[in-house]
Amino acid sequence: MNDLNNYLRMHYHIILTKECNLNCKYCGGGSDSQPKEIQYSISNLKSFLSKDSAPVIEFYGGEPLLRIETMKRIMDAIPGRFVIQTNGLFLDRIEPQYLEKFNAILVSIDGKKNVTDEWRGIGVYERIIENIGIIRQKGFHGYLVARMTVAQGTDIYENVRHLLDTGFFDHVHWQLSFEMFWEGAEDRIEDWICSYNKGISSLVEWWLSEMRKGRYSGIVPFTGIMNSLLSGKDSKLRCGSGIDFFTIMPDGRVSACPVSVDFDFSVVGSIFNDSPFSLCNKVRVGEPCISCDIFHICGGRCLFVNKAQDMLRENGYSLICTTVGHLVGELHNALPRVVKLIEKGTVRRSDFDYPEFNNGCEIIP
Repeated sequence: MNDLNNYLRMHYHIILTKECNLNCKYCGGGSDSQPKEIQYSISNLKSFLSKDSAPVIEFYGGEPLLRIETMKRIMDAIPGRFVIQTNGLFLDRIEPQYLEKFNAILVSIDGKKNVTDEWRGIGVYERIIENIGIIRQKGFHGYLVARMTVAQGTDIYENVRHLLDTGFFDHVHWQLSFEMFWEGAEDRIEDWICSYNKGISSLVEWWLSEMRKGRYSGIVPFTGIMNSLLSGKDSKLRCGSGIDFFTIMPDGRVSACPVSVDFDFSVVGSIFNDSPFSLCNKVRVGEPCISCDIFHICGGRCLFVNKAQDMLRENGYSLICTTVGHLVGELHNALPRVVKLIEKGTVRRSDFDYPEFNNGCEIIP
């Protein structure tokens, strides 16, 4: 067990509340499952996490900044590296002494103003941008990551470019919205998947063109996959769910994945009865992923989707895999050009080492 402790850097999503102050179209505003609020004491949490010498703690919700005082008490009581995933509307309420403790802040924003406001609510985009300026003025010097939810109809090229061009974000990451792949979804999505893949191709070419100018753009899925291609090392499930990444639910149970907390397959223990490293590898990705030709690069993409395949629309899984296969293929084709740019000194090999540790970016969209 000590060897495992030395090898893994464990990451814990802590759900501070399931309540949310937004009502996004693809989410619906928090979760109705109970309990919605933390039932355990901070001393219970500290006792559990004290068995890990270097925990990464990520505050999650709902909207975690609805419970900012609880967040502060945890940060005061428990040593670790801190991350938060937030909709950004209350970022201005975090005091400087707590801002400086965050290694990374992931802000949910879907691209341009019209796209973000369409899905998240009128005025959300401007509020986020204003608050980002405030936390930078307050002295936040960590990584600021734009975390997009990409819904059907989104122009991936246009909206990723926009977020990078704002100059506010160090990195941009995205996940495809689950809703378009669920059983019962009425719209055909094949045409949009084709458009999305074309946008990925254009984005890869732009990314390379920027590197030729000596400018490295922090597109997280590209960075993570290219890092693996450069190293030649096989990847585990990249989000780490069930491996070194767990979610502490409000009642103290521990889930392998923050999205599937209401599903029995995902519950692997509790903070009361288990130690962190005893939870590892209790639930793993299965077929069709493990027999796939790019499993060593993709790692299985998403534990939840893999385990809940029967909830997907007809051909939903294959459509998702189409996007992953295209992404990996485009970056594999780009690999020789990236190697030449590194050899010439135009970009550095270390540019591809982000993230240093799992900070909530799943890598594979």
